[in-house]
Amino acid sequence: MTQSGTISSAIRQNVRQLELFTSLSDEEIDILVKHSKIRSLDEDEALFHQGDDGDFFAIIIDGRIEINKLTQKDTPVALASLARGDTLGEMALIDQETRSASAIATEPSSVLVLSRKSFDLLVNQYPRCGTKLLRKIATILCSHIRETSKLFAETIEPNLLT
Repeated sequence: MTQSGTISSAIRQNVRQLELFTSLSDEEIDILVKHSKIRSLDEDEALFHQGDDGDFFAIIIDGRIEINKLTQKDTPVALASLARGDTLGEMALIDQETRSASAIATEPSSVLVLSRKSFDLLVNQYPRCGTKLLRKIATILCSHIRETSKLFAETIEPNLLT
């Protein structure tokens, strides 16, 4: 087997283990990997910054990435610490807005990156695979909204809502 075949097989196996891709067939995973890139990050390296163009989605293969948002006083506030299997940047594939927060590696990390262009191509050329991915992304976004709503409700005093 060639080195590229070995790398492809290793990537496929790694991707297969991620929750986001459990509903995909081997053929669909191969399609996804073909349209994706692996990006390595050093500790303290940014995957993206708040305000950057939202032109890709990423899945953490290994390592840890912190999501932080700048306050009005330009103070960074940590929103989440993400690890293997977690996704980030999924809103960018849907709404095409700028990044709402920054993503910084807190240790050496690797991510699978799917650009918006590749995602759109994948959805159009492989609609079954694209539909499965869109459903998973929608589920992830719903989960984030539910968690945010829960946190918001816990921080507001009950008498302020009446």
